[in-house]
Amino acid sequence: MPTTRGAVLSVHSDRLLDDVALAAELGLSVVRLDVPWATAQPRAGGVDGDVFERLRLVAETARGLGVAPWFRLLQPDVPHWFDDEGGFTDHRTAGTWWPRWVELAADRLGDIAAGWVPIEAPFGMCRRLMPDDPQRHGKVTHHVLVAWRDAWRILRGTAPVATSLDVAVERPIDESPQAHAAASRLDQLRWGLWLRGLTDGIVRIPGRADRPLPDLAGSVDIVGVALRRDIETCLYRVGDADLGRPLAVVYRPDGGTDGERTQQVHAMWREVRRAADQLDIASVFITPFVDAPGSPGIVTADREVKDSGHAFTAD
Repeated sequence: MPTTRGAVLSVHSDRLLDDVALAAELGLSVVRLDVPWATAQPRAGGVDGDVFERLRLVAETARGLGVAPWFRLLQPDVPHWFDDEGGFTDHRTAGTWWPRWVELAADRLGDIAAGWVPIEAPFGMCRRLMPDDPQRHGKVTHHVLVAWRDAWRILRGTAPVATSLDVAVERPIDESPQAHAAASRLDQLRWGLWLRGLTDGIVRIPGRADRPLPDLAGSVDIVGVALRRDIETCLYRVGDADLGRPLAVVYRPDGGTDGERTQQVHAMWREVRRAADQLDIASVFITPFVDAPGSPGIVTADREVKDSGHAFTAD
C-alpha cells in the first residue's frame, strides 16, 4: 500500500496557510502547489517577487508541519506575453522562455522543494492549444515533449521530478473504422508518446515521422498519472511500460454529490490496493482539496471535512 497521501492545494486561496495546516491535521504528508507563471512573470523577463515569497512562506510552514511541498510549474494559464509570441505553438518562443522560467523557479524554490511536477496534464493542454488541426497539433505536442526534456535537464538532481500524465482508456464512439482510428490516435498521444518515449527516447506522434530526442529516455523519477476512472486498468498499463520508476496517482472524483464522490474514493482505494500488490505505488493525491466554483473538493470553503475527505484520509 502507498505510504504517502497528499492533496493539490490552490495557491489562489486566501487561506492557503490554513489549508496546509488542515492537510497536516488530516495526516497528509505531501502537498502540491502551483507556481503560477502568469502572475510570477507578468512581463517577459520580469519577476513578481511577492509570488515567490508567498510560496516560500507556505512551503516553510508545510515543512514545519511535516508536510513535503512539491511545485507544479505549468498550468493552463500561461503569461499573456508568452501566448502572444506563439507560446508552445512556436518552438523558438517555447525553447527560449520556458527553460528560463524553469531555471527561475529552481533558483527561487529549489532549496525548499521536495519535488517538481514540470508539466500538468500535457495531453489536455495540447488539445486546448490546437484542437482541430492534426498537423499543427502534432507540432505542439512535440514542442511540449521538448519542454519536458528541457525541464528535466534543469531540475534533475535537485529533487524528484514527476510527470502528471492525464491518461484514460480511449474507447471508439462507434464500431466504424474511422472511430477506431481516432481512438487509436488519442491512445497513442495519451499513452504511447510518453511511456515509450520516456523508455527509449523516441518521439512517436501519429502523422509525423518518429524522431529521437536526446535525454528524453529515463527523464523522470516518478511516473505520475492523473486519473478519474478505470484506476486499476490504467495503473497496470503504466506498470506494463516497465519504466522502473515508482508511480504516483492524482485522483479527481467526479460524482455529482459528495455521497457519490465518497463512494468513488472508497472504490479508488480498493483498486489502488489491488494494483499495489504488483506495482510500486508511492503516493496518492486528491484534487481539489478545498471547494472551488464548479470544482468540489473534500473540504468545504469553511474548512469542514466532508465524508469524501474522511474516505480519502481514513480509508
